[in-house]
Amino acid sequence: MADELIDIYDENMNHLGTAMKSQAHREGLWHRVFHCWIVNKDSKKVWLQLRGEDKTIYPNMLDISAAGHLHSGEKPKDGIREIEEELGLTVNVDKLTKLFTRLLVQEDTGLCNREFCSTYVLETDKSLEDVKMQPEEVDGVYETDIDDIINLMKGKVEFVTLVGYRRNQDNSYTKEVRSAALKNFLPHGKDYYIKVMEMLKRYCEGCLEL
Repeated sequence: MADELIDIYDENMNHLGTAMKSQAHREGLWHRVFHCWIVNKDSKKVWLQLRGEDKTIYPNMLDISAAGHLHSGEKPKDGIREIEEELGLTVNVDKLTKLFTRLLVQEDTGLCNREFCSTYVLETDKSLEDVKMQPEEVDGVYETDIDDIINLMKGKVEFVTLVGYRRNQDNSYTKEVRSAALKNFLPHGKDYYIKVMEMLKRYCEGCLEL
């Protein structure tokens, strides 16, 4: 994975300068990332991304629909390019709705990751058939009911059913239905998933107040 020049901050989000992404992760420097949850408002389904098996951190785990680091000089909404890079979808920035900014500290990967995560929801009328996955980054895209993820995170069910596409080594796609347990999701924390999914549900119902 190519290294990137990113902006670094103190814990109060005051800009300090720049560093390479690898240095920021190695030294625990605060930096900014873009997170976007993609939903179908009518079906109340959310898209999940399967991280590539060659990813340095959390390979082969289910994660946010699209996410990535902001390059130096970029503003949070500029991260929308991640949707095109990872999923091959061109999206108008005006379609993004900001949910919140999350302060994330991860120290369970051998690195010290400190991030300000600008978190958005995007309503789409696209289908998973429109997706073109980025090799080495994305190995699958799936959708599932928002309520099912809430029930999984609350311990009411042990598995959720995902429908989508898996990327093969020759970059062809195979449609598949698979089950996913809690251990298959990137460990953002149950409370985080519940908070986000409940916000996405209210967004789909047209009653999200920000």
